[in-house]
Amino acid sequence: MPNKVIAPMGGRWVVAGFLLLAVGVAPLRAEEAEQTAGRASGAAEVEHGFGRVKVHGSGDLSGDAQELSVGLQARRLFNGPLFFAGEGRVGQERLLPYDLHHWGGEVGLGAALDEATDLSAFYRLDDYSVFNVSADADAAFRTVRGLSTVSALGLALKRDQRDDPFYPTAGYRARLKGEMALRGWGGDYNFGRLESDFSLYATPLGSPAAGRWWGELTFVEHLRVGWLESFGSTDEVPFFERYFVGGASTVRGHRGRWLTPRGNDDQFVGGKLELLNNVEARLPIFKERFHRRLSVAAFFDVGRAYRRFSEVGDFGYGVGAGLRYVVKIWEVQGVARADYGVNLAREDDDSTSHLHLTFGIPF
Repeated sequence: MPNKVIAPMGGRWVVAGFLLLAVGVAPLRAEEAEQTAGRASGAAEVEHGFGRVKVHGSGDLSGDAQELSVGLQARRLFNGPLFFAGEGRVGQERLLPYDLHHWGGEVGLGAALDEATDLSAFYRLDDYSVFNVSADADAAFRTVRGLSTVSALGLALKRDQRDDPFYPTAGYRARLKGEMALRGWGGDYNFGRLESDFSLYATPLGSPAAGRWWGELTFVEHLRVGWLESFGSTDEVPFFERYFVGGASTVRGHRGRWLTPRGNDDQFVGGKLELLNNVEARLPIFKERFHRRLSVAAFFDVGRAYRRFSEVGDFGYGVGAGLRYVVKIWEVQGVARADYGVNLAREDDDSTSHLHLTFGIPF
């Protein structure tokens, strides 16, 4: 594996902060807002629209891992169905076995197949610096010490038929994404990735129970599957590209990353397969005062990350309740949420319950 000079991150964090600040003060037309689906967990998310260009920012600043990103999408290029999308991101992890700095981005060109469906091709380039690796660190961290690059080409198909991006009560959103990373494209690894993400929203008691509280009850089913596999001269997918399950955006009630394959001394090294299922029941409260911006939810989460398909089983489970509020600051909107999850399958030193405070809804 490569062992290159590690570049400093301070300047990149300053630039990222100013970019996200610029996004935060831009105007938003709510009827044009769309929820971003990205690689990050979506713990903080705002969106803006002006003309044909939409700008979005997202971030996850919780715990030992942080990530910030900013992107834009220009639609109806040349008054046609074509659109352009781009994103830049920076991140860092400060865990016991290692430190990591990450910066990169992607650009894509696509076409709207109809009002709800987009097909796009994209190129992704990400640099990772792994340093301060401890002497007892797992080989998954030691073998990628230094600076390495992931260069990938991919395709994405998305269909969004939700009735509202911040509090959907009907419709669905589906995404299918595949990419191929190759050394010949300027990277250091060969691997393929295939992901699917599907969310279904239904309010089945609305018509027959009009005027009753249960008539506003919305049920949400979310299923996510991800698979990674190395090939050629790459023996393993690097840990920073693998899947980690457990926490606010996956299986609530568990600690972050807890439902993930481990290496030496129970160090979380990530998995090449991710299975996740979330079920929620959402209900707006105090509708007259908050105009459906305040809601409560009950949830049940199931999922885990695995090294290979033959290990599937022994899922982690979480159940609990939460509070959501659609925040509006001037014309900027986003969803703040607090979830209290109870761990139904506690393992070793995992938490028995956990309070998750985040901004943004991952499904």
